Amino acid sequence: MYQLNSETRRDRKKAEMQLRIMQSAMCLFRADGFENTTMEAIAEAADVAKRTLYSYFPAKESLVSAYWLNSVRQNSDLLPLLLKNYPDTRSRLTAVFLSAAKGFKAEPEFARIHFSYQFQQIGNSKQPLPRSDFVQFLSVVIETGQREKDLRKDIVVTELATQVMLNFTAICLMWFSGSEAFSLDERLTHTVDCFIDGAGITRK
Repeated sequence: MYQLNSETRRDRKKAEMQLRIMQSAMCLFRADGFENTTMEAIAEAADVAKRTLYSYFPAKESLVSAYWLNSVRQNSDLLPLLLKNYPDTRSRLTAVFLSAAKGFKAEPEFARIHFSYQFQQIGNSKQPLPRSDFVQFLSVVIETGQREKDLRKDIVVTELATQVMLNFTAICLMWFSGSEAFSLDERLTHTVDCFIDGAGITRK
């Protein structure tokens, strides 16, 4: 029993350390710019040894990615409210996408860094990556849609959620490369429509 409590305390302290470093880094990135901020400056601002910093975050990009992933985890707490306030899968997915887009437009540089870093990790990893928090979030929405007969049940929940995530990511990456080319909100809404309705025409 003592060991279990000890492990819990260690996990909590680790999470607190990660959060402190991440918050210190984001403050510096916003004040001085991402490129101008060094890992040494982050360690000093967070009051940790440089070695400790690298043990938690191997690069500046990983700090930005952790910031975005933390935001996703916080939004996960809003799932019950999302499922209650929106009547169907279409409106729920649209609300999720447009909420994320609002954050991207507020801090496009950090969003781009996060997506780029995540894609690099997929390419560099020799082990299968765990399901992302976003996919898990979407899985709840999809599973609810299947239960409410909004979505077909012959496709596995995680497969549908992954497809939605890939569609979302592709649109965002295109927008990051040229934000003036199209309306992000409009394109994401169309993406949800295509997922729900399909793009084909049913012929009788």
